[in-house]
Amino acid sequence: MNLCITRSNKYSYSETFIDNQIKELQPQILLWEGWYPSILPTQKSFLPFPFNYLLVRGSLRNLLPTVYHKLYTFFLASYLQKHKTDTLLANYGPMGVALSDACKRANIRLFVHFHGFDAAEYKTLENYKKRYELLFQKATGIIVVSNDMKTQLLTLGANPATIYLNPYGVEIDKFFGAEPEKRPPIFISVGRFTAKKAPLFTIKAFEKVLKSEPNAKLIMIGDGELWEDAKQLVKTLNIADSIEFKGKKTPEEISDYLRKARVFVQHSLRAKNGDSEGTPNTVLEASATGLPIVSTRHAGIKDAVVHGETGFLVEEGDWESMANYMIQLAQDPQLAGKMGRAARKHIEENYEMSKRVQSLKEILEK
Repeated sequence: MNLCITRSNKYSYSETFIDNQIKELQPQILLWEGWYPSILPTQKSFLPFPFNYLLVRGSLRNLLPTVYHKLYTFFLASYLQKHKTDTLLANYGPMGVALSDACKRANIRLFVHFHGFDAAEYKTLENYKKRYELLFQKATGIIVVSNDMKTQLLTLGANPATIYLNPYGVEIDKFFGAEPEKRPPIFISVGRFTAKKAPLFTIKAFEKVLKSEPNAKLIMIGDGELWEDAKQLVKTLNIADSIEFKGKKTPEEISDYLRKARVFVQHSLRAKNGDSEGTPNTVLEASATGLPIVSTRHAGIKDAVVHGETGFLVEEGDWESMANYMIQLAQDPQLAGKMGRAARKHIEENYEMSKRVQSLKEILEK
């Protein structure tokens, strides 16, 4: 298999799933830069002069998008044929749409990996609904990360015979060692401060926890557009002494923080604009570390967390029930330990990275 993988960004700390995908599959060609990727790992564009200049291709893409699409399709198809590429894996639905004509022209197999917003956000669906219908006809395979996402794309017209469920994986040798029954009531959340992760609901739930467990702590790792709103809410609730905002951290640092905690919390929900999770890697990493999870019945979380066994799930927006489960685990460290061990086992059996990448490879080789 001569594989090309495409992504929209060179690197994003919230896209560890794509980083691992590239690391494990070792594609012959890797391209990035928006929905029309042309940048190689050498930092140079494969496009010929003058389109190898960002200003030129950016201007043409904005002013004459149809013309640019035809030119890009021709040059990408030629490039893929030159390198004898037989399979292309496009990350995100809109990129699959942009590259489908080039794959058809080059006569190579196209797999499109959906991840979250591209299957749920209202504006994206409004813009791409018709184009997705055409994409589903052209693509060799559509890859989804949760049963919820599979159902959503089937309703949009995906072919049941060419849609594949393959959840994200986690490197269990990097996330391990938690002993929640031995830790104080420290709660931890990891992720961008965005609407779909609802950090303000997590804070409100924790404020209720403090009324029963005044010694509890909440550590919040990440940043984002709701960062200032979160800090302001903490100030308004007068609980700043009990919450630590750590900002962005490396995977190694996150792993260390997880091992020091009792419980992982995340109140994911479908945002007002429709944006949704796929399967949050942070939930998988915390489970692999051996922490019980308190989260929501949202997207792939429903698959990753077994309610009552590896953690507790509440309905989206029900932060009060979330607080009640947090209090229960704060007051029952033995239960936290039991659930944490069950969470680790669940990840080993169903989400271990090498298994998930091998599954993805088998899908691409079909």
